[in-house]
Amino acid sequence: MDIFCPQVKPYECLNLSRVQFWLRIMKEHSLFMKLGFACSDVELIRQAQQFYDEFAALEEQSQKVNCDEDFVAFVDKVMVAVKNIFIFKRHVLHLIVHCQIGGYNYPLLIDHISREAMYFSKLLGKIRDGDMKHPVDSIVSDNVFWLRHMADHARFIAGLLDPSERDFIEKANEFAVQFERLQLQARDLDSMLWHSSPDGDLARFEKDVTKETTKIRDFKKAARDLIASCRVVSLIPPLLADHVLREAEYFLQVLEGIQEDLMCEETAQIKTCDY
Repeated sequence: MDIFCPQVKPYECLNLSRVQFWLRIMKEHSLFMKLGFACSDVELIRQAQQFYDEFAALEEQSQKVNCDEDFVAFVDKVMVAVKNIFIFKRHVLHLIVHCQIGGYNYPLLIDHISREAMYFSKLLGKIRDGDMKHPVDSIVSDNVFWLRHMADHARFIAGLLDPSERDFIEKANEFAVQFERLQLQARDLDSMLWHSSPDGDLARFEKDVTKETTKIRDFKKAARDLIASCRVVSLIPPLLADHVLREAEYFLQVLEGIQEDLMCEETAQIKTCDY
């Protein structure tokens, strides 16, 4: 079977769908933060609501953006909003870890969503500059980022389930350990393959990651459905359960793109060596 390896264009519709995905994520982060603040933190609640409204407006505006030069100006506008919410998230984290505010937001959760804002900001920069390829350094860094986030999700799920849900908690903790192990392996590859070409170890690793991510996606889907139908006892809102499920599905899309790039790279190397 022939492998089609197209040249990536900076303003293709695929990039618009990525931006739309992350706009919704940023909007929901604003809501989760707002709901986690203490009632006395009126100003923080107001700012979170302001960010929610801003990203909701950008999400609506994105539906009217064409996949052409109009997208450039829209990306620049989104970059400003993402930078601002990143600053807000880090400010909130500072307040929490220095015991200046209370509420129900885990410090690690705020750190987690601030990392996602930074990831989105970097993605926007790549889209704007037309640089959406996956060299090895980018592939491994994507894995480090997402594997850490899958482990975080598992820890959050375990922490928000009722203690009586022992089986679910045990399964969530098992996922956390597995993804933390995979993250360490990704960091090893990051140092060993820095500025290198793809090899068999990386291809095998990507298959292992895809297998485990599919498993946690299925676990999150089952949890989302049980929470939505009130068949599991937890503090997890249905929207949050759906939120982490969508991120696992997004990671699977990232992994699919990475594996296609690795196949294209392998095909190119074979052609180079074919005298």
